[in-house]
Amino acid sequence: MSDVDPEIYRLRDLLETIPSEWEGMNVLELDGYVAALIVCPHTIPPSEWLPGVWGSHIGFEDAEGTEATIAAVMGHYSRIARELAESPEDYAPVLGVDADSGEDVWEPWIGGFERGMRLRRAVWRQIARSDDREAARSLDLIIALSDSCRGRSDLTEEDEEKLRGLAPELIPEFVDKLYAWRKSRQGGEGNGGPAA
Repeated sequence: MSDVDPEIYRLRDLLETIPSEWEGMNVLELDGYVAALIVCPHTIPPSEWLPGVWGSHIGFEDAEGTEATIAAVMGHYSRIARELAESPEDYAPVLGVDADSGEDVWEPWIGGFERGMRLRRAVWRQIARSDDREAARSLDLIIALSDSCRGRSDLTEEDEEKLRGLAPELIPEFVDKLYAWRKSRQGGEGNGGPAA
């Protein structure tokens, strides 16, 4: 998470105040979650997806510091939506770095993206069944990475290892292709900001 906007560090610190027993998101998971919401074929209102940031904990609105956290989360959503609307080819996911190996840590991002997909499972099938081969393949590979993280990959060991090694480079491409698919189905309007 080096060389990123200071707002990401502030967001990280706010998310770390969520009680651990709630199983809320960290900043890497949130970034994947937000990306899924923005490229989703249907707009999902914040009233539906925000509780998931806190682990779907009922009454999260009353938790200490929640107002600041909501503002930071919505600010992150808006930044990503704006970046994808203005220059999707420049999109960069928020990934971690393994302290020992120095390798990118992408698994939490994929976990967050998958959590976002779960909010509209049926809608994502539109991409899988579409004639847009790049978008459909991007979705297939995101699912393959998610399956790999869960230890249930259908790939050969060699192919799985190769896909995992390429994940940090592939994730931005996947988001770009999926966002292009969404825009093409909305007359080019995209999802430029949070829904009310």
